[in-house]
Amino acid sequence: MNLDNCMISNEIRAALVNSADGTEVSLPEIAIFGRKPDSTICLPDNRVSRRHAMIRRQEDDEYWFYDLGSFNGSYLNGERVTTVRQLESGDLIRISDFEYRFELQRPGEPSPSPGTDIQVLPMIILVSDIKGFTRLSEIIPHDELAQAIGSWYGYCDQVLTEHGAAIDKFIGDAVLAYWTDTSINARKWALSAARYLRESCDLIHEEMRGTFDRAGMDFTSGVALHMGEVSWGQIGQGGLTMLGDAVNTTFRIQALTRSLGSDILVSSDFLNGWKEGPKHCSPLGTHELKGRQAPVELFALEHAPELFAR
Repeated sequence: MNLDNCMISNEIRAALVNSADGTEVSLPEIAIFGRKPDSTICLPDNRVSRRHAMIRRQEDDEYWFYDLGSFNGSYLNGERVTTVRQLESGDLIRISDFEYRFELQRPGEPSPSPGTDIQVLPMIILVSDIKGFTRLSEIIPHDELAQAIGSWYGYCDQVLTEHGAAIDKFIGDAVLAYWTDTSINARKWALSAARYLRESCDLIHEEMRGTFDRAGMDFTSGVALHMGEVSWGQIGQGGLTMLGDAVNTTFRIQALTRSLGSDILVSSDFLNGWKEGPKHCSPLGTHELKGRQAPVELFALEHAPELFAR
């Protein structure tokens, strides 16, 4: 099988080598394994899901592997993948009867000085995290947890892309995404994305109700939306990344979804200057965030704008 016809041309940063015939293909920033003809890596086998797994380049020379909720699973070095896994050169990826060796090709020239391509921009920042993941991983069978988390990765990728967001990274059971547009319209899309991300957990729970009923747990997530200035750009030879207090604040806000009893929290900075914004939310008062001196005024999302039918 000639996989080159399925690939998107891109600077050669990493490659997959087909164990069966030695064919080598370069990886773009995002590579999808699947049965669909337009997949980055096409695997024409009924045991392979239409969107089966994904490799995403994140910071520097890091490439991360995700199963997208496939029924038959994805395997890294012989172990079924249950959460995001960083790839190392020489790792073996197996999907059905297809096996590939990951090879990282590091350029020989020295890296540019850190921070040379960094700029400070206002951004909308979103963080979503699976609640109780540690407990879930203790009591839910390995293969069933892999399917649930993989489905969640897939929903995150789909929902955020549809709503105009860029995914900065997946971090285990969490996702960090952003919009460089901070207009009122972009904030409407961000609220809609937060709602659909939360509802995706309900869909996964319903699809795997037997699993979660046996465990006596729900499959839920918390989502935080914040807006502020972010240091954003390319560090060294890596991909785009985001840093700064606004990013840390968003993670801290998301952690409060557990104690405040709301699955979607929005900061006053996100609503600032948006006359109609507060009508979508209910006020929760000001709250202190771990590691931050200034308290933050928070709101619970009640009614996200209806932007399009899904």
